[in-house]
Amino acid sequence: MADLQLRLNKDILILEGAMGTLLQAQDVPSSECGELLNVLDPELIIDIHSRYKLAGAHCAITNTFGGTRVKLDAYGLGNRVEELNRSGVRLAKAAEVEHVLADVGPCGLVLEPLGSATFDTVYAQYFEQISALAAEKPDAILIETMADIADARCALLAAKAACDLPIIVSCTFAENGRMDLSGTDPATAAIILEAAGAAVVGMNCGLGPEQMLPLLEQMARATSLPLLIQPNAGIPYLNGKGETVFPGTADQLADYALEFKRLGAQFIGSCCGSTPVFTGALYAAVGGTDVMGRRPSFSQGKLVLASPNTTVALGGGEPTRIIGERINPTGKAQLTHELERGIMSELKQMAEAQEQTGADLLDVNVGAPEVDQKRVLPAAALALVGFSTCPLVFDTVDADSLEATLKIYPGRALINSVNGDPASYERVFPLAKRYGAGVVVLALDQNGLPKTVEDRLRIVKEVRIAAQSYGLKDSDLIFDMLVMAAASSPEAPELTLRAVEHASTLGLNTVLGISNVSHGLPDRSTLNAAYVEAAITAGLSAAIVNPTESTMRQVVKLANAGRSVIAFSDSLNAWRASYRAALRKVAQGAERIATGVQATEQQATSSAALAHKTPGNEPGNAERLLKRAILRGDKDGTPSLIDAIIKTGIAAETIVDSLLTPTLQDLGDAFARGEAFLPQMMFAAEAMKVAVARIKTYLPAATDENASGRVLFCSVKGDVHSIGKDICVALLESQGFKVFDLGVDVAPEKVLEVARAEKVDVICLSALMTTTLHAMRETVDLIYREEPQFKTACNKAVCVGGAVVTARWAESIGARYSSDAPNCVETIRVICKGGNTRLA
Repeated sequence: MADLQLRLNKDILILEGAMGTLLQAQDVPSSECGELLNVLDPELIIDIHSRYKLAGAHCAITNTFGGTRVKLDAYGLGNRVEELNRSGVRLAKAAEVEHVLADVGPCGLVLEPLGSATFDTVYAQYFEQISALAAEKPDAILIETMADIADARCALLAAKAACDLPIIVSCTFAENGRMDLSGTDPATAAIILEAAGAAVVGMNCGLGPEQMLPLLEQMARATSLPLLIQPNAGIPYLNGKGETVFPGTADQLADYALEFKRLGAQFIGSCCGSTPVFTGALYAAVGGTDVMGRRPSFSQGKLVLASPNTTVALGGGEPTRIIGERINPTGKAQLTHELERGIMSELKQMAEAQEQTGADLLDVNVGAPEVDQKRVLPAAALALVGFSTCPLVFDTVDADSLEATLKIYPGRALINSVNGDPASYERVFPLAKRYGAGVVVLALDQNGLPKTVEDRLRIVKEVRIAAQSYGLKDSDLIFDMLVMAAASSPEAPELTLRAVEHASTLGLNTVLGISNVSHGLPDRSTLNAAYVEAAITAGLSAAIVNPTESTMRQVVKLANAGRSVIAFSDSLNAWRASYRAALRKVAQGAERIATGVQATEQQATSSAALAHKTPGNEPGNAERLLKRAILRGDKDGTPSLIDAIIKTGIAAETIVDSLLTPTLQDLGDAFARGEAFLPQMMFAAEAMKVAVARIKTYLPAATDENASGRVLFCSVKGDVHSIGKDICVALLESQGFKVFDLGVDVAPEKVLEVARAEKVDVICLSALMTTTLHAMRETVDLIYREEPQFKTACNKAVCVGGAVVTARWAESIGARYSSDAPNCVETIRVICKGGNTRLA
């Protein structure tokens, strides 16, 4: 058997097609545990692997997709993780296919902040399964069908810890080109997963080959790793019998395989709806041919950082990027006060203000005497995930806090910082390699800050060599040449600019904290602007500045636009002129300087206070800030805004309809346009629940009688997905509905029992898997048969929704349809007011 590692990026390998499709063809019920067949009917599994091998598959994919403990627990098999997974690998090997890929699917738990599962809990699920798989020595681990980049990254990190096999990670993208839960695009997914140690990246399921082709092209531009692609046999639809139909043909897939090859794909297969006929067509088209070489145009030689849904490249000809410096408790009493108590409202406001004014990345520093960094820095990271699209820079010298944060951050972060002292980088470089982070390197060492350009570059060279020994490349590093105050060392700022210029000619990325240069001088804004312009023309990759200052923002924009035509010498002369002007003001007398500085500081303090003050009785202002807080998902800041609105004389009972509901509709419209994603919806829903809870303190005690309506909500039997249901439940509760949330995988009989006992008005059923639509039909049929008023009464109804549910399907089973969470709330509101439209 050839070593798979040695074949990477060489010849195209054909993968097996769908396991589930062939099991269903053998009348294996979709409600049964497929992994149990590894011990109950091993010959059936071996036969499926053999059929794909005969069709031309080079790689078998083990029957272990649902092999985590939490998935097996649903069938009472959680104590058989090792047995079922190891047997799955042995059966694939028994078919004597060239390579065996040990399959790992999503564990079904949703990570914080989208869900309630902690990183350690999910990590343990994957580590246990992958350890069992690796014990049978497959050729690689295949982590696939991931809809959340945090989940994919967690599984990858667990796999790297559990074994030394190549790890393949494959994500599932929706028709909008992003992962459903995290909103991650293909390029960003590739950047994050490559940094975290994947050997192969790719995509599978969800889409047909036509829809996947442009997404593969995006991924190919972002990474040099081998690529995998496994489309479905077209986009499935439901026929009149409620059966899932895949319209694609083997010949169509073979035609697209030639396009996949052109883009550089190496592992080519097929997913849901495919059979060995598809595998044979793929083999005939491209099997065994050479992989097409490519150079990723986006990331080559650049330091590329990413949040879950945005990628930012530094250096390599990219514009100078802005790193927002405001999230730092130094001198900020309100931020310090909140961080000490684990409150993130002020932090979110600072993040929002910086992102809206042009920050590309956000520096996050929570270092204050009474702040527990190991607890608060990870919490701050999670608070900003899904709230801000900016990649994060973790600014701490505490290695334990840093590791706790890097571990849970579902992106590619930047560490700020290390220096040339081995004691500084020996703990941090391994963390950067393990968790896929970039690193800021300060051009100083244990002997202090060098006073010459040559000595700073010497430290840079020494750290580069050290970083390589930890597996880091130049493109993982960015060097801070260190700006000193011109007031204390007039020649220092120019020396720093020369160091930036020299480093840039070596192809290295550079960063500077700009505002240090003007410390202790008048006209700080002017000096900072002149200095950043000189630094940009010297080749600066990123500037740590306050983007909310309009002068700084405008200068960075203009300097980036003119960096190819403005000579460094000209911008250096402009800096010198600004500095001389400042010195002339200094010479006018200490008293005047003191007065000028005091006025500047008062103005800055006044502006900051105006931007972040707690709203008083100003009509309209509190309402505007509340809407922003809801859209930001700011749970901590919402109660005080409700109080402020009520103080203006607005009746508490009117706020939901006049303010919260329109805000929800605005977010729903943005979601429909593809401008908002599930994380924003979830965070906004939680903030609305807090707002409604605060409003209720001003109203008479809530009772069943004054609820907006009584709603039962669940995912149907066999479906363990809860994310969409949870959003709907949160929004309904925020609007005053009494909701009975039964959770996931709920039998029809249980739905009927609770609906009767609680006398509900509306029953809501969710499904995210085509294989559970039959359970949805069975549940609706049972309800209509036993409680016909849900079909006939104008104020009763069964409402269905979920990723695989369509209006046509809902109509076919006689149920009301909801397209998304905001629409669900509005539909139920209409029904409870007696506006149900019964189907003929």
